[in-house]
Amino acid sequence: MSNSKIILVTEASEGVGPLIVGALAHGGHIVYAAVDGCTGSASRQAVRFRSYAAAQGVDVRPITLDPTADRSVGSASRRIMREMGRIDAVIHNGMQPIFGPAEAFLPAQLATSYDRSILGAQRVMRAILPHMRHRSQGLVVWLVSSASAGGAAPYLAVHCSIAAGLDAMAVQYARELARWGIETSIVMPGLFG
Repeated sequence: MSNSKIILVTEASEGVGPLIVGALAHGGHIVYAAVDGCTGSASRQAVRFRSYAAAQGVDVRPITLDPTADRSVGSASRRIMREMGRIDAVIHNGMQPIFGPAEAFLPAQLATSYDRSILGAQRVMRAILPHMRHRSQGLVVWLVSSASAGGAAPYLAVHCSIAAGLDAMAVQYARELARWGIETSIVMPGLFG
């Protein structure tokens, strides 16, 4: 399809990820569904996406992308560029619900969660933005929990702090990228999972 977009969906097997991948693929787009290569279930997730693509007759391409590793993110970006020559859009689906009393989380657990969600998004942006800027076009979609707006239920402190961080990054990126012709959307779907 000549109007097909090349779209990367991060954390594609988590939360609303499979729904996003399916909807975009059925819309005629080529979807790179990022699966975390450092989890034992990555190969099962990749098989599920391949099976889905074959059964539905759509173009879904699982790709290993560990958001906590610069090398993995860079490798995924290079693969897409090698295969397609461009990346039209990225959908940040890295915000997963984290529940529990704030004091129960060890600092190391918080660091791991922030690294995966906030720093992971930054790694992806650093890998894909040079390609989008070169073409003076692109779309970045941030899925951020509505908890970032505050007023959330108890036991969501960690979740809310990550959501607020992602929201702040998304807003600032939107301001910075507009001059390059790169659009930004922030979607707040609420808790899902």
